[in-house]
Amino acid sequence: MVYKEAKKWHSDVCVLFYKPSQENKIAVVASKKVGKAVVRNKSKRLLKSAFVSIARDGLVSQGTYVMIAKGGLDNFSFVNILKSLKWSMKKLGCLR
Repeated sequence: MVYKEAKKWHSDVCVLFYKPSQENKIAVVASKKVGKAVVRNKSKRLLKSAFVSIARDGLVSQGTYVMIAKGGLDNFSFVNILKSLKWSMKKLGCLR
């Protein structure tokens, strides 16, 4: 349901889906195209950590967020992941 009704934005590190709602929900997905299990889990941890650091500042609007990791995400530095995720959120209008 989120994939059909949500707004989406493609970035270098992930595809971000955002749908406004009354509560915050977050999901991070990494397919086998991203890599083996260790790489997929690292990619998901990096995306979750970047999202939490943005949300900690109170910048995130309430809604449902789905992030689909792209291949090669583990090669980016955390600062670049954070910058790319902020840019995606800004483009979708979910930053305050």
